[in-house]
Amino acid sequence: MITQMAYCSACDQPVRIAVTPLPLHGGQANLPDSPEVVCLDFGDRCTGQLCPMFGRPSLLMGVRLAKSELKETGWKTVRGLCDACDQVTEMEVLDRGHAYCTVCHSTIECTILELEEGDYLVVGGGMA
Repeated sequence: MITQMAYCSACDQPVRIAVTPLPLHGGQANLPDSPEVVCLDFGDRCTGQLCPMFGRPSLLMGVRLAKSELKETGWKTVRGLCDACDQVTEMEVLDRGHAYCTVCHSTIECTILELEEGDYLVVGGGMA
């Protein structure tokens, strides 16, 4: 995997990005058919609707990072009911309105409330 530095105007500093390798499979509809750019520093400072570097939705950059499993520090997690697979699972908190199901790899639209002592509560749900 190729990793390099790029300047992010939203963060006003260099961030690490990676380019995923070209898939070694043929034609699966649910897998990307080309390399993808992943921002390795996606996080709290990504508050706009679009990533200023790539012109893609900021949430997409978070989903790509979660799917790639390249985040070094780990995600904040919350247990909740995934509307996609209908299971209570550990979900990775992407932002205040989205979580990533670690079982079925779906992005769930919900409200995530931060409670005292660093705990989280998922309210509502639906597939994003």
